[in-house]
Amino acid sequence: MVSSASPMEEPNRGDQDLYRQLAKGHEGAFCALYEKYQGPIFRFAWHMSGNNATAEDVTQDVFMQLIRNPKSYDPAKGSVAGYLFGIARNLTRRRVGRSRLDEPLAEDSTEGNESVLASATDLLADLTRADLLACLQKALETLPAQYREVIVLCDLQEMSYPEAAEVLECPPGTIASRLHRARLMLKARLECQGCVK
Repeated sequence: MVSSASPMEEPNRGDQDLYRQLAKGHEGAFCALYEKYQGPIFRFAWHMSGNNATAEDVTQDVFMQLIRNPKSYDPAKGSVAGYLFGIARNLTRRRVGRSRLDEPLAEDSTEGNESVLASATDLLADLTRADLLACLQKALETLPAQYREVIVLCDLQEMSYPEAAEVLECPPGTIASRLHRARLMLKARLECQGCVK
């Protein structure tokens, strides 16, 4: 599979320059950042919430925060992309938390079967038909947020472990272990839905 560049594979300095111009009131800098990140942030929020309206609201709110408080970004803490995805993550979590109750999941069916499932962790490669996207979204929604986030960032947004670690504010090793567990959980849920064998 040919992969396009991740939104965080940027000349970070270029984004930081745009952000500095934005802080000075340059409308063109805002437009450039919006054009670059609107799509990835919308997709992230959509995958995390499973809801178009929520994704649109989160995306709008991320960029409204840029307009309202353009001096809140600190380049010493990470990239502009990490900052924007961090805002999107927090807003999405708040909205999802308000819109549905978090019910504890039944004991995970992958317990004790990890060696069987581990051989097929690249299950997203099996989901090539358009009719399976709805199945994937439904299964994603059942994952706990910490696992859903790593699937969305690493597998769907194609971020590297260090990039996802920056967004989620944890070590890359944590991303790797969460992603492994998340893939196992997602595969089990997709199997239960009859989407994969």
